[in-house]
Amino acid sequence: MAKLMAQGYELLDPGRYVLEVLEAEAVNEYGPQLKLKLRVTEGEHEGFEFTDYPNRGAENGVKIGTKAWDVFEACLNTRLAEDEPLDTEDLIGKKFEAMVAVKKTGKGNRTEHGTLGPHRPKQARAVEKSDAEQPEHTDDDFSDLPF
Repeated sequence: MAKLMAQGYELLDPGRYVLEVLEAEAVNEYGPQLKLKLRVTEGEHEGFEFTDYPNRGAENGVKIGTKAWDVFEACLNTRLAEDEPLDTEDLIGKKFEAMVAVKKTGKGNRTEHGTLGPHRPKQARAVEKSDAEQPEHTDDDFSDLPF
C-alpha cells in the first residue's frame, strides 16, 4: 500500500499576465470549449502553468464573441473574419496578455473573458513611440488646398 500526502492547489495571484500557449485542443466534455495549457512568461510568476477552458460556443467551430474567439484573435494578433478556418495548432507557442483570476471553486486559475489581447513587448512599444515622437520635417506647402 502506498502512502500519499494530500496537497492543495497552487494558485496564481489575480492580475494581468503574459501567457504562452503550450497545448491547445478542441474539447466537448462540458460543451464546446478549447483546452489550453498556459504558462506565464514574464515577471515574478514566470514558469507558472495552468489549464484554461475558453468557451467556443459552437460544436464544430468557434463562435464570434466567445472567449475562444478572443484567444485566436489575441494569439494571431489579427481581427478574424466570419467563416475563417481556425486551427488549434496555430495557437501553440503564441503569446497573449490577459487578466487571470481564481476560479469560483478556488481550485485553479482562469483567464477573464474580455481582457485578452495580443502580447506587445514593451521594448517594441518604446521603439514605436520614439519613432512617432520624431516628426519628419517636410517642405510641403499646403496653402493652395481649398479649406
